[in-house]
Amino acid sequence: MASETITLSQLENFLLKSADILRGKMDASEFKEFIFGMLFLKRLSDEFDRKREQLRKKDFVHFKDQPDLIKELLEDKTSYGDTFFVPVRARWHESWIDENGELVPALKDLKHDIGNMLNKAIAAVEEENDALADVLKNNIDFNAVKGKTKIPDQKWKDLLDHFNQPRFVLVNENFEFPDLLGAAYEYLIKFFADSAGKKGGEFYTPVEVVRLLVQITKPEAGNKIYDPTAGSGGFLIQSHQYVEEQGQNPNDLALYGQDSNGTVWSICNMNMILHNITSFTIENGDTLEDPQILEKGQVRKFDRVLANPPFSQNYSRANLKFPSRFREWCPETGKKADLMFVQHMLASLKPDGHMATIMPHGVLFRGGKEKLIREIFINDDVIEAIISLPPGLFYGTGIPACVIVGNKNKPDSLKDKVLFINADREYAEGKAQNKLRPEDIEKIDFVFTHKRELPKYSRLVSKVEIVETHDYNLNIRRYVDNTPEPEPEDVQAHLIGGIPESEITALVADFNRFGIQSDTLFQPDRSDYFTFRSEIEAKPAIKATLEADSALQQILVAHHDALEAWWMVARDDFARLRDGKKMPEVRNELLTTLKDKLIPLGVLDEFKSAGVFVNWWQQIRYDLKTIISTGWHHSLIPDDYLIAEFFQSEADEIETLEGEISEAQSELAEAVETAQEVAAYEPDEDEKMSATVIKKALKALIDDLKGSIGDSARKELENLQTQDKAIKAIEKRIKDSKAVLKTKTDELELKLQLKRLGGDDFKIESQELIRQVDAQLAKLDSNNKIDKKKITALNKDKDVLETRLAKTDGILIVIGGQLNEEESRRLILKKLYDLAYNELNRYLNAEKRGLVQMMEKLWDKYAVSNRELENERSETLQTLDGFLKGLGYLGGET
Repeated sequence: MASETITLSQLENFLLKSADILRGKMDASEFKEFIFGMLFLKRLSDEFDRKREQLRKKDFVHFKDQPDLIKELLEDKTSYGDTFFVPVRARWHESWIDENGELVPALKDLKHDIGNMLNKAIAAVEEENDALADVLKNNIDFNAVKGKTKIPDQKWKDLLDHFNQPRFVLVNENFEFPDLLGAAYEYLIKFFADSAGKKGGEFYTPVEVVRLLVQITKPEAGNKIYDPTAGSGGFLIQSHQYVEEQGQNPNDLALYGQDSNGTVWSICNMNMILHNITSFTIENGDTLEDPQILEKGQVRKFDRVLANPPFSQNYSRANLKFPSRFREWCPETGKKADLMFVQHMLASLKPDGHMATIMPHGVLFRGGKEKLIREIFINDDVIEAIISLPPGLFYGTGIPACVIVGNKNKPDSLKDKVLFINADREYAEGKAQNKLRPEDIEKIDFVFTHKRELPKYSRLVSKVEIVETHDYNLNIRRYVDNTPEPEPEDVQAHLIGGIPESEITALVADFNRFGIQSDTLFQPDRSDYFTFRSEIEAKPAIKATLEADSALQQILVAHHDALEAWWMVARDDFARLRDGKKMPEVRNELLTTLKDKLIPLGVLDEFKSAGVFVNWWQQIRYDLKTIISTGWHHSLIPDDYLIAEFFQSEADEIETLEGEISEAQSELAEAVETAQEVAAYEPDEDEKMSATVIKKALKALIDDLKGSIGDSARKELENLQTQDKAIKAIEKRIKDSKAVLKTKTDELELKLQLKRLGGDDFKIESQELIRQVDAQLAKLDSNNKIDKKKITALNKDKDVLETRLAKTDGILIVIGGQLNEEESRRLILKKLYDLAYNELNRYLNAEKRGLVQMMEKLWDKYAVSNRELENERSETLQTLDGFLKGLGYLGGET
């Protein structure tokens, strides 16, 4: 339980701080390759050091009496097997002698010409490892000019220092789960894509869209998978993860890709390596012009092809290789290369292969050559489905998009048929970007997989209809129009009031989901019309009335009871992860059983019930990997849970102190305001009133009055001194309380650390920190003014560490010792359950809001009739006339 590992959140924060170091005035898209390159270099060097130590201490231990031989073997790259060989000039910790006999510092200690030295380091790594041929040195240039200047040495030094933190040695043994670095790399790619805006779309497809295409094509172990416009490799990596989710062997996949952008291609290769994926081939070049994934001199065939090609590009036919891929040619200009990509993808499919690609909607209905290509697709019967996606999913483009799903071996039941799915109205709105929710993906996948026809959502359409009725126009709304039905408007209700009974009846199914009777809100008015109950006097009362309804509350309780019953079994499944139960098996069991519990209750349908689970699973999947890899590790327990379990009284004391400080600060603000009035002080235009400002003003007035005589002066002086003392007294109280608060907070932090790490590990960690402080102190000159300040601060830190060290054993006894495995397991399971509970509540609240909004819409439509508006208008005019007569503007009758 004591071992310290690097967690995903720690590594993500570490990488974000790396970006902050370089950011300056540059866009994220301008320096992303520097962070990726530095991370990759550090990872390779750390793994190389680990392997070299293993060789020295284990594999070559029998040569311990032959140091020269060991040295020779350690510099032989064949000794390192699958581990990348890192030449001496690229090693993080090792200095070396150059050809001129001069000592060159290790990477971590570089101070001058750093960009150039980093370039030489990555070039040396590439030259020693065939798998990295052309990946690094031609695509990452640490000396590149950004704006008008190169990044200065000091920034590179800051970045090297950041990566040199002893806490962040990037080897698998230090990670909370094996794929930690890959997960953090994905996080970093998304961060750069978000920061780059429109340019982000050049190398990143939103993860939800990738998941959709992977899920509907369902890759399997043994497949060869291809992305002709690979970007950073999202489709390939998610295919790998999907196969693992299904309980199959993801290493039994062969992944292939190509991208025209050298930097993006480099990032993709690094992405594969950092995900510990070994069977991959990523090429650099224009896929349309020069496809490089070949077999026996021809375009290679694949089981699955997935892509998000760049929208609306031009292309050149002049130098295009393998023209037999294309049955028809799109115009070379006019930005209509989209269906050229689709033809290439179909040409790259095996006879029983499946493909899915993102396309702009225009390819479905534009005329000319694009229509001829659609005719070929329909007549060849290779289109299985066309799916309309919601707006605003992609970076930097508002072009409506769809998914074209290809299948060269459709079953007999689908021959000469195409499934149209119109999913463009079901998504989560975001500020900068919309996104597909898990339930949206589940619904599309379910409908696609089972070829279900749902009103206003999906329909199987025959070739006859496509050809004879629509002349090969594949515009989705022609086949599945999901335009909402027009809102009913009752003229009589608008004129004389009331709510039509027919509109209330139409909402009965929505009432029934929550067990609510319509008379909870409505009462009869006249024949065929109702009105809101008399106690509902304003719109906000609708929500309050519904939420107070006992039937609705019972439905919510039933859901929580169902979750609790499900959890009684689920937590045992989690507990068995450490005993060898597989994550895919656990996931499938829990998804099925949760849906079985929730769907019969009638509020959440099959897809939203799945959404509860998938959202929850996304939050906890890395925790589960940690449990499998490391056990019930304390890093999975948030401080809040430890505090609630073991240190609630300490937290309560801190909260009380914070409350007292807040009250005292309010008192101080009032005292400052009073003193300002007494002193009749007017601040300058740009001056902000504060205790410091008013104390200075009071002092000036007090000093001025001290030599004055007379009762008036004495009273004025006493009054000013009273104000000054009151402010200083409150300030002292705040200062004392803050000192106590800091002590209490530090004590709680120490208790949390000891509860997590135990005495031995905490002492080792503290002693290492003291050693680091001593090392820094040794480099400083006490006669140097700047260094002197640093020495004082470091000595203060050292005193704190030594004091903590001395208290360790006593505090451990007080807190009941280190967290044991059973306590850790119980708290982690509690966290997992709380996350599931919160996710269920989020979905239930959304459904409840939907019901409230339906009722509020009726209020907005019918609560005030035209007759009432006319009466109100008449009353207002009469009141106004009375005012005008009173002012003499209106006389009597004429």
